[in-house]
Amino acid sequence: MGNLYRLLTILSLATLASGSRCTSGSGDTPVSQKKEIVESIPVAGFAEDTVLILKYHQFAKEYLFQDAEKAMFYAKHVLRLSQKHQWSKGKILAYNLLSTYYLLDGSYDVLRELSNETMTLSKNMPLYTAHAKRFLAESYSEYRQWDSARINYRQAIAIFEELGEDSAAATCLDNLGNSYREKGMYAEAIPYYDEAYARFDKMNSDWGRATVLQNRGYLHVVKKEGKEAEELLKRSLVLFQKINNRYGELNVLNDLANIYCLSQQNDLAIETAARALDYSTIFHSSQQTNWALLSLARAYKNKKMFQQALDYMEKVIFNRRMLHTEYVQRQYTMYQLSYDNQIMDSEIQEKIIAEQRTVQRFLIGFSCLIIGFAAFLWFNNKKLRRKNAEIREAMARGQAIERKRVAAELHDNLGGTLASLNWYLFGIDKKVLSPEEQKIYESVHQMVGAAYREVRSLSHNLMPAELEEHGLVMALHRLIDKMNENKNIEFSFNISGMSHRLNNKTEFELYSIVLELTNNIIKHSGANKASINLTENHKNIHLTIIDNGNGMVEPSRQGVGLKNVKNRVESLRGKVQIIGQQPNGLKVDIEIPKTIV
Repeated sequence: MGNLYRLLTILSLATLASGSRCTSGSGDTPVSQKKEIVESIPVAGFAEDTVLILKYHQFAKEYLFQDAEKAMFYAKHVLRLSQKHQWSKGKILAYNLLSTYYLLDGSYDVLRELSNETMTLSKNMPLYTAHAKRFLAESYSEYRQWDSARINYRQAIAIFEELGEDSAAATCLDNLGNSYREKGMYAEAIPYYDEAYARFDKMNSDWGRATVLQNRGYLHVVKKEGKEAEELLKRSLVLFQKINNRYGELNVLNDLANIYCLSQQNDLAIETAARALDYSTIFHSSQQTNWALLSLARAYKNKKMFQQALDYMEKVIFNRRMLHTEYVQRQYTMYQLSYDNQIMDSEIQEKIIAEQRTVQRFLIGFSCLIIGFAAFLWFNNKKLRRKNAEIREAMARGQAIERKRVAAELHDNLGGTLASLNWYLFGIDKKVLSPEEQKIYESVHQMVGAAYREVRSLSHNLMPAELEEHGLVMALHRLIDKMNENKNIEFSFNISGMSHRLNNKTEFELYSIVLELTNNIIKHSGANKASINLTENHKNIHLTIIDNGNGMVEPSRQGVGLKNVKNRVESLRGKVQIIGQQPNGLKVDIEIPKTIV
């Protein structure tokens, strides 16, 4: 809230300064215009107010060197509207206007406050930071803190040059010259004046040339070199008149009046000081008014016109008293506002805390609702998963029971019938058959025997006794041993892990997958070697079957067997890859997550 204190202080000071100078106006103050401006300020939104802020800022810039009262009036509204919306850039624009005014008016205490506040607001705006450093350096120079002033000037120059702001950089160089001048280091000041003048001359800036000429002329005033000072100041005055810069004319006139007093050109001093007094009244500058009055008092004193000198000196003393009173009022206002703002800050903090508590209660309540709803969904999902697991287990049990029944039916009924039929065929005497009938008999006998063996194999594979009693590993060992009875293909079985049994569904599906793929190898691959690798780790079950046969089967030629394998893998939420081996052969890689086993 320290920034808020300063903002309110500055606004009050701007209002106080504007009001205190209205009393010395010349009667042409546009009161009706002020009323119109105040009434036209919209209270709607930010967009409308920013248009007014930029408009008032332009007006204030135009009046800044012509009429201080009007410039302050517009600057005050720029600051008020910017504070209304807490628009940092608008505040900085107002502070730059106010800083320029207080610099011209010699109110360096306020200038330092404004510069510090601008530095705080312009962290991401280097141009305004540089201006703030320049104004801060002016304040340091006034209080004779030369090192601090020069550091800030040079930092400002570096930023201005980086941004291509040549005019502002030249102004800082001119001010550096003034800093050395005030310290009495005249030789060191001259190069800075020369550099500043050269830059302004390159830009063809009459204002810049006039300012440097005036400051350099004042250097000769300090050195009591009246002729050189007068020549430079007159050149400066011509340029200020050319661009109609009233404050510049006023400043030069006061310097010339001072020279004329020192050189005893009293009539010329009175004439020049009188013109300066008129200009200072129009410009509403207490400091410039005081200098003009002081020159008049000195000139009349030099002419032995003591009554007139005394009258002007009384006005000087009165003006100084008024300046001191204004300074005391500003200090009092700053302290009073600081106290009031501390009270206001406490109230605002309490209001903010109350609002934050309300928001916190709302957020806590809303968070509790979300947590409750999430918990409901989690428990409901857990319940559904448990039910799904029970359903899957029941389906697996049902499938096992059904496979047992089908296997038993095949073995006991169809197998028994085929066995009986085979025995009946053995009972037929082949000798009584003709050669043709004997051939048919042999064929039928072989076919019945093959059908009987197929039925036995099928019933066994539907639900192998080894799988149910001893588990997947033992069942696969028995299966590989049987397949190795066929000498055409050499099967190897490698196992890693698998120290515990898996659930019934997973074991049966893996057994069925191995059975399907090995049958494919026997029937279609043309291989003479094949390996079955079963591996278990902490995340997955890996089944890899590799042969050295014909290689990849094109998708269009994949039969029901491979599709069954893919369906079984998907039922276990696993992944299957069929990869052609180099130079030949096929690799089927299956990965089953252990979360389902």
